[in-house]
Amino acid sequence: MTLKEFFERYYEIICSGNLDDLEPFYHTGSGVMAGAKSQFESMRKQLSFKMTLRNVELLAKRDDLLIVRDVMTIEGEKEGQALDKRSENIHSLAKEGGQWRIFSTSTFPGGAE
Repeated sequence: MTLKEFFERYYEIICSGNLDDLEPFYHTGSGVMAGAKSQFESMRKQLSFKMTLRNVELLAKRDDLLIVRDVMTIEGEKEGQALDKRSENIHSLAKEGGQWRIFSTSTFPGGAE
């Protein structure tokens, strides 16, 4: 699976799938999955939205670590008002069982084009 396919599927699950399906995307040593899942559950209760991956870029690679930046848009509607937001995230991925898994994620305050 390419990084693009990985993150497209990840955001697809957040939007429409069962959030328990996110578990295979996270490294078991990471403490961020529960918080991310809670945040996504809250978002889904507040508004109807779609996340679309616009770009994914490998910033650094080691045998056991990837640093990835993605750019995505969130489009939706809350209380009759349209929402169109761009988000840029930095993810670290660590290998587990021969597969890359998200170890941490941060919203990046930059403005990539």
